[in-house]
Amino acid sequence: MSVRISESDLFEACRALFGNDVQLSPDFFSYLQPSGAKSAYRRKVKETHPDLFGNEGSTLQRSRTEVFQKLRSSYETVCDYFKLRDSGLWAPACTPRQPAAQQRTHSGGRYAHQRPPGRAETAASGFLPRQVLQIGLFLYYRRLIDYRLLMEALFWQRRQRPNLGDIALRWGWLSEDEVNCILGVRGAGRRFGEKAVRLDYISQKQLQTLLFYQRSRQQKLGRFFVENAFFSHEEMEELARQHREHNQLYGDGSMFRW
Repeated sequence: MSVRISESDLFEACRALFGNDVQLSPDFFSYLQPSGAKSAYRRKVKETHPDLFGNEGSTLQRSRTEVFQKLRSSYETVCDYFKLRDSGLWAPACTPRQPAAQQRTHSGGRYAHQRPPGRAETAASGFLPRQVLQIGLFLYYRRLIDYRLLMEALFWQRRQRPNLGDIALRWGWLSEDEVNCILGVRGAGRRFGEKAVRLDYISQKQLQTLLFYQRSRQQKLGRFFVENAFFSHEEMEELARQHREHNQLYGDGSMFRW
């Protein structure tokens, strides 16, 4: 597949489809489904189609036509993203590469060739949103990692979590037959816990308890970058300190460990 999409193009396309109120993040792109994009596109078409403004002046009609064409192009961009993601080929086309002279090495890590300059060289890089951030997004906005690496780290972290079904089985909240029944229900990206609640196998309160326990058992995201030699342990500790200071500015004291 020869289609390439830059990260900025994908962000701009999603803004056109979903509006400025949606917080675009790696999680948003990970969970975004074609059905959701299609629904958003259809809503926008009903608002912006040039036929709705046939009685208006030519200048306004041209303006509306340009808006509609941009909307259609944005939807096509998002559809191309789905194709790349589903094929395992998604990687932003504009990911910067460091000059060879600036690359650092570290034995034993598959990402050693990608490691950034030291903290003193990168302290001012990137723009941090004025809001509480998870550690992965903090590193991403600091431009210390790219989007593809962030997504790989998040997927690695999720693979460390115990399955909700296994936890519920161990606690006696679900039987094996019930777990298999839940897994057999198919529907537009619906998750296991949501399906279990919808089928009345567990309550919403039980689901929240399961999710809390699941998150408490997952590995910290920073461990991915240390184990793959992207950052040393000392560098990760320093970045965690900066992350802690950032979140303290916006009133959150729960994200201090990496």
